[in-house]
Amino acid sequence: MIAPEQMTSNERIVAALEGQPVDRVPWCPFLAYVWENFPQDIQEMGQGEFLKRVGAEPLWRGGASPVTCGSTADDEIETTGWEHDGLQIGQTVTPVGTIRSARMPSPEGNTSFLVEHPLKTEEDFKVWTWIEEHAVFEPNYADVQKAIDAFGSDGLILGMLVPRGKSAYQDMVEHLVGTEELIYAGVDFPDTVHTLWQQMVANGLKAAEIAADCPGLDYYITWEDSGTQNYSPDQYDRFIGSEIGQWCDILAARGKKYIQHACGNVRALVGRMADHGAFAIESISPPPTGDVTIAEARAIIGDRMGIIGGIEPTEFLNLSMQELEPYVRQVIQDASGGPFVLANSDSCPPGVTMEKFKLVGDIVRDP
Repeated sequence: MIAPEQMTSNERIVAALEGQPVDRVPWCPFLAYVWENFPQDIQEMGQGEFLKRVGAEPLWRGGASPVTCGSTADDEIETTGWEHDGLQIGQTVTPVGTIRSARMPSPEGNTSFLVEHPLKTEEDFKVWTWIEEHAVFEPNYADVQKAIDAFGSDGLILGMLVPRGKSAYQDMVEHLVGTEELIYAGVDFPDTVHTLWQQMVANGLKAAEIAADCPGLDYYITWEDSGTQNYSPDQYDRFIGSEIGQWCDILAARGKKYIQHACGNVRALVGRMADHGAFAIESISPPPTGDVTIAEARAIIGDRMGIIGGIEPTEFLNLSMQELEPYVRQVIQDASGGPFVLANSDSCPPGVTMEKFKLVGDIVRDP
């Protein structure tokens, strides 16, 4: 027997995140990558209608950006891009030097991959430091209000806390330098690396202060992508947790919360995330995408931090409809004991059908 629902989508998600009683577990799918590969008739209905039809709650991750980033040196910076030998080349010319990057497009994955990071020499680091020194941040509250008006009370909007979308060090690892090269640079010219990192952290804090004052937003997210594939737990504490902890303090002073997107190997980090003040972890995934089961994560953090996720992407794709049901029920059981929102972790492989999304919606309504 399916019990009648007593809460709106917004009420259900908020209550679940806050560890309060809910009429049922909220189901908040992550549609990245799968959406563009759905048949045209599904895409035409729009994501909001799709979520309603599969019995899900809209959790609009990064659905509003309360801060924009500009530069006081726009007239002195020239950014160009072109294609060469199948690569997408980007070049930025400044008065203090030129930096260049290259990406390899992947049409099958609807994405692209950096094959040449922009910061390769000590001089490149100094160029990017100059760019960061000239960054300026402005409120973007009007666009946030438009998003709130569009979504109404249907689900919950998680605002993007900082324009770069992640901590300074994670941005250096992913987008600016690369994992191995950043370690070498930290040994070869540590002062230059540290100067850039400090400037990026300072800019992130400026942006977070502006974002935190945005009316209508109570919960914020970044695409932090934390994971020990790229650094040790101690490096996480020193370079990432230290910055995120300051974000959390800024938000807490205004009664607001930070949700940390982390879809990789976080077994050694989930406790640290809670220690640094994260309110919830979003997109936590069991192996093979991640390295910690939901039961293990709950045992580590108890009820100190919420969990959003649990359905591992390849399992979502490969399990049959008959196999998926007991799998999802086990995920829900494993997450008990603290705040929990059910989701497919991180993103969704093309090939997962609308019927599978609907099956999960049916499961949460008939436990």
